[in-house]
Amino acid sequence: RDQETIETALSAAETGHLVLSTLHTVDAPDTISRIIGMFPPHQHNQIRLAVAANIKAVISQRLLKKSDGKGRVAAMEIMLATARIRELLQEEGRLMELRETIAQGHNTYGMQTFDQSLMYLLTRGVIDQEEALANATNRDDFLLRLSGVGGASDGAWEGFE
Repeated sequence: RDQETIETALSAAETGHLVLSTLHTVDAPDTISRIIGMFPPHQHNQIRLAVAANIKAVISQRLLKKSDGKGRVAAMEIMLATARIRELLQEEGRLMELRETIAQGHNTYGMQTFDQSLMYLLTRGVIDQEEALANATNRDDFLLRLSGVGGASDGAWEGFE
């Protein structure tokens, strides 16, 4: 949550310790951005490399109201440290590509974006459309998917729609 804590966590990870932490961020790309942003700009490259070398996964969750009104359900974004993810983490200015890479990694690696998780919950009646739209990362794209219009990564959405 602060520079010193992140430095300690990275140091522990670099020496082989499993480090689990929480950050109040909206999704995996924001988590990585927050970690890097805790440091002065002249250290960003070093931190990107350290994070890429040591991260195993980022799991983000949002608790949503269930459509039956009985409790909540977690929508989860899951990013695993694949070779492609590590490559994007290492290179400045590539964090915006993480979301699409996560979406495309569903079938092979079991990754998923929040919007994929929302679609899964919506199509199974666990949440309603209002709750899904209120929590969508990209509301306009989500609406297009609901109307049957897909995007460039249609294969990444198999099993969610």
